[in-house]
Amino acid sequence: MKRMAVATAIVVCLMGATQAGAEDYLFSYFTGNGEDGLHLAHSADGLAWTALNGGKSFLAPSVGGKLMRDPCICQGPDGTFHLVWTSGWWNKGIGIAHSKNLITWSQPEWLPVMAHEPNAVNCWAPEIFYDDATQVADAASTPENLEQQALTNSH
Repeated sequence: MKRMAVATAIVVCLMGATQAGAEDYLFSYFTGNGEDGLHLAHSADGLAWTALNGGKSFLAPSVGGKLMRDPCICQGPDGTFHLVWTSGWWNKGIGIAHSKNLITWSQPEWLPVMAHEPNAVNCWAPEIFYDDATQVADAASTPENLEQQALTNSH
C-alpha cells in the first residue's frame, strides 16, 4: 500500500474470523484535515494494509465543523458497527453514525457530549467500545488549560 503521509492512524479493530483460525483487521483513518470523511484499510496480518474503496471515503462529514477526524469504529453485540469522530476544531460534540456492513452508513448525527460543560472548547478523538452498552469516551479542552482533558461517558 502507498504510504499515506497525511493520514493519521486512529484505531485498529479486530473484526473477527473470516475462516477457521483466520483474523482480519480494519484500520479507520482520515486524510488531510478530515474534510472528505471516513477511510478504511484492510489487513490480514496487521502489517501490510490495503486501502478499501479505491482510497475513497465511505462516508462524508456533514455535522459539526463538517470534518471527520479521528474515526473510531466498534461492533456492537447485534452486529451493528458504530462510528464516532471529531467533527471540528471547536465543537462541543462529536459525530456518530451506524452501519450493518461498513459500506452503507446511516445519516451522520451530532452528539453534543460536552454541551453541558460551559468551559469546554472542543471534543477530540472520541473512542467507542462495547461494555454492556455502547459507550463513548470523549476528551475536551477548557480555555484555562488546553492540555487538561475531561472525560465523559454517554449511552
